[in-house]
Amino acid sequence: MIRKIELYNFKAHAKAVFKFGEGVNFIYGPNGSGKTSIMEAVSIALFGSQWVRRVGGRWSDYLKRGASVGEVRLFLNHMGQEVLIVRRFGEEGSSTSGTYLAIDGAVVARGDIDVTNAVVTKLGIRIDEYRHLLYIRQGELRRILQEPEYIDHILRIDEFDKVDEVVKDVLKELERRRERVGGRVEELEKRAPQLKAKADALRQRLAEAERKIKELEDAEIKFREVEKRFFELRERYISLTKEKESLERGLEETASMALEVEKDIERLEEELEFIRRAEEELSTLPELGDVEREYYEVKQLVATVEKIPPEVRSYDPKLLEETRRKYEEVSRRYVEVRSRLGLLRDVLRVAKAAERGRCPVCGAPLTEETVKRHELEALGLEKEEQRLSRLMEQLQTEIKQLETLDKTYRAYAQYLSIDLQALKKRLAELETLYQRKREVEKKRAYLSGVVARRGEVERRLEELKARKAALEKRIGEINGRLNAVETELKTLATVLTNIEAEYTALKVKHEEFLAAKMFVSELKRQLEDIERELIEVEKELEKNRYEVQKLDKALGIARNIRVVIGELKPLARQILTKAINEELNSIFLKLRHKEVFRSVQLVEIDGKYSIRVNTPAGYIDHRLLSLGEQNLLAISLRVALARALLGGAPFMMFDEPTEHLDEEHRRKIVELIRDLTSIVPTVVVTSHLGEFEEVADVVIQL
Repeated sequence: MIRKIELYNFKAHAKAVFKFGEGVNFIYGPNGSGKTSIMEAVSIALFGSQWVRRVGGRWSDYLKRGASVGEVRLFLNHMGQEVLIVRRFGEEGSSTSGTYLAIDGAVVARGDIDVTNAVVTKLGIRIDEYRHLLYIRQGELRRILQEPEYIDHILRIDEFDKVDEVVKDVLKELERRRERVGGRVEELEKRAPQLKAKADALRQRLAEAERKIKELEDAEIKFREVEKRFFELRERYISLTKEKESLERGLEETASMALEVEKDIERLEEELEFIRRAEEELSTLPELGDVEREYYEVKQLVATVEKIPPEVRSYDPKLLEETRRKYEEVSRRYVEVRSRLGLLRDVLRVAKAAERGRCPVCGAPLTEETVKRHELEALGLEKEEQRLSRLMEQLQTEIKQLETLDKTYRAYAQYLSIDLQALKKRLAELETLYQRKREVEKKRAYLSGVVARRGEVERRLEELKARKAALEKRIGEINGRLNAVETELKTLATVLTNIEAEYTALKVKHEEFLAAKMFVSELKRQLEDIERELIEVEKELEKNRYEVQKLDKALGIARNIRVVIGELKPLARQILTKAINEELNSIFLKLRHKEVFRSVQLVEIDGKYSIRVNTPAGYIDHRLLSLGEQNLLAISLRVALARALLGGAPFMMFDEPTEHLDEEHRRKIVELIRDLTSIVPTVVVTSHLGEFEEVADVVIQL
């Protein structure tokens, strides 16, 4: 039985634990609260990836949004043992390390496939029986009565048809292979005699070719001797020809070098004569004094004097002193006027403030005439002040200009007394002397360089004379060797002509010999290919004859298998139907709500199933029963199938079995689920209505 399930990041459940007990376990909650998710979690725990593929889903469908890893932990009690199944998974699939099955605390399987296989072997539950008998999903309660092939699928009777189709395909393939192999045997039986005849013809041609080779062997031996002698002489002739060409080129190059050396000797002798004339000219060159320093000093002095501005030449240093004195006088006068003007302004302020007062300057009474006179005087002083201010600014500007001019004057003062015309005349004289000295020195340097080459020229001249002598000796040696080579070439040409004629005549026989050998090799290759092909044909013929025998035997077996399958299918259906009826009638009588239903029987007519209910009035087909009675039959049949196939139903799960039913039929389903616990130890049922709450042993509210 199912004891507990723990969910972590499974669909809508971040972390949840649900405990189950014997009897009715009612999962109650509104639509979308996660009731079906609990049953899906049981399915995932039991069958993992196999369940995901069977329902056409993905692992990511079972993962809570935003989570990267989810986990289901299912606790079972099976035959007195505590079983724990853990499945940890992500978006791409289950985790091997986090997926395992433990019995009484000992891990017996790890990994998705191994855990699923352990569920089948240890718990005896396969996915097909679980999906069709133990877990009745929403809207599928009566499907077992509505689809005729449903029961055959659960009982795997349809596997007989699948096997028959496989055997039928195998039979067709065997027949096609028998036809192909038989045709190949006929083809090979025709091919073998043809190959034998061809091999005999090749052996005859090979014997004739080998006789011809024997006849040409003496000529071939003679050819090898003549060929060796001919190529040796020809190689020697070619070598001498190349040597002659090399000697001729060497003679030409040596003569050319000797000519070049002769020209170089003549050139050096001319250069030696030129050096002697340069020595004589060098001794006649005049000696001039050192005019260079004086020339550059005068030239710089002329440049300086020419740069003196005209205003500097006409400048008088006394003018700056006079302007400064004039500025001081104007400044003193400006101060006096400003002082007098200040007193007059004070008098005028006093006159305006007092009546018949006295002048603070002269002490006289301040009459209107006196005030008027002071006002006129103040006006005149103001104009004088402005004139003096402008004059001071003007004099300041003149002083700055004169100071700049005075500074320039003092810089050039020592050059003002120099006579520029006389200085330029002296510069012209010095420049003539300087240019003359440069020319003489340039000539002296050139002639000195020429004279300095005397030793090198004399040494080079001696070397060239020795080189000329060596080249003349080499020319003599080359001429001697060239005469010897030409004599040997004439002798070799005659011998080579005679042996070449003999070589050409024997070469014809040699080519016939080679052609015969190649022909023999080709005949041997063809004969080997044909003999090899003949062996392969005979082997393949023997193999295909044996294959024909095997195929004939296999065809007989395949036809017999189809006959047996046709006989086994109804027999298997009969045996399974009898076993199911024994369980079905017992379960139905425990769950029935009407005493008139005396018994029930699953029958098969023309390959289609029907359930007959026995009443005092006779048999009633299940399609004529009410919806509630059909639900009773559907549950009874599923439990009977579970007992027949699994030995019992350890638990059953119903997802929304009362959906779309009226109140009376919902009540009957509730009664049926309650009575079912007398046969099935643990029943799990979901509903968004509360009708199961009264009969539930365990209530899980979401």
